[in-house]
Amino acid sequence: MFNPMSSSRAACDRKFIIVLVLVIVIESFVMVVPTGFFVLHHRSAKFPLCSMGTCFNFSRCNKDQLLVYSYNDPAPLNPPTYFREFPDSQLQTSDPEKACLFFVYSDTETNENAWWWQKPHLQTLPFWNNGMNHVIITFADRWSETNPPAASIGMASIMSTELHHTAYRGGFDISIPLPRLQQQSPPELASVKPFQRKYFATFKGTRYLSREGAFRSSEAFRGMHSGKDVIVATTCRQETNDKLVRWQPWKATGCEEDQRVYDSYDFVDLLNSTFAFVPAGRSPASYRFLEVLSAGAIPVLIADDYVRPFESLIQWERCLLQFSTHDLHRILPTLRSLPKEDVVDRQCYCQQVFANFLQDDSTLFRSVILSLQQRMT
Repeated sequence: MFNPMSSSRAACDRKFIIVLVLVIVIESFVMVVPTGFFVLHHRSAKFPLCSMGTCFNFSRCNKDQLLVYSYNDPAPLNPPTYFREFPDSQLQTSDPEKACLFFVYSDTETNENAWWWQKPHLQTLPFWNNGMNHVIITFADRWSETNPPAASIGMASIMSTELHHTAYRGGFDISIPLPRLQQQSPPELASVKPFQRKYFATFKGTRYLSREGAFRSSEAFRGMHSGKDVIVATTCRQETNDKLVRWQPWKATGCEEDQRVYDSYDFVDLLNSTFAFVPAGRSPASYRFLEVLSAGAIPVLIADDYVRPFESLIQWERCLLQFSTHDLHRILPTLRSLPKEDVVDRQCYCQQVFANFLQDDSTLFRSVILSLQQRMT
């Protein structure tokens, strides 16, 4: 006898198998393509064309005081962000009529748990006005995680840790760094000069086995480890990796050996290095960025299409070096060829940048405000 329920169940099972096979093929493809292809997985959102001249109402703003109306409190992220400084500042106003800017913190639990088509529509905000003078603030690894479709933001600007040059609207959007973690380097380490440090270049962190950051598993990246003056210590122990290895165990190739290397080095000790690698992970931004700068090491960014934090305030080319994910083979030869005086100058400028713009929550929040004010000059 024909059973429609059995037929439906069989069809669903077939669909599940097809989807599973496609996922396995795609995941496997990510691991075997040349390193340069990893850039495909840091796709940028496509925002409406906007500038301060076309999408901002200057008449709302008093040049002597930047007043901000916030729709919601800074999202309770873990770790908390430096925007927790905002409610106690003199910039906040509860009167939207007096506000120059309107802050929208999008990294809420509701947004994170909703599917992309269920994200709350910004048009429902009471003073939205097609996004005029609004700033959407997000620390998400990907825009789609907590935000509505990029095309729906109207004339709002973006303040994000994940901005890409291919979509960045210079002078309108603002790239911000991830917040500082609790782990601190010894204060005296920052004053140790280049080439007087224990290591030449170091990295200790997660080795991603798929998708974003998968170049960290490449031989080109892990192969920079010499066990002497260059240390690259990676671990596969991470929630997403653990789930992946359960049904694709071959992805764990080399993980045990990597773990032995990882366990043999102390994180803080490795910051005693002239250079420190800051490779992109799930996002081009990295918590390691501020950790490295606080220790007086010179950051070596490895990321594609990444807008560096507070670019309007900081001349990053005087401090760090940046390489794309398909230029890993160039990193060590380039670093070793730098004149010593150039390296010393870079460290000096990096230290100035950290002290003036990045060293703690108050400094970071002040840098945010400076960036917002600079847009208006």
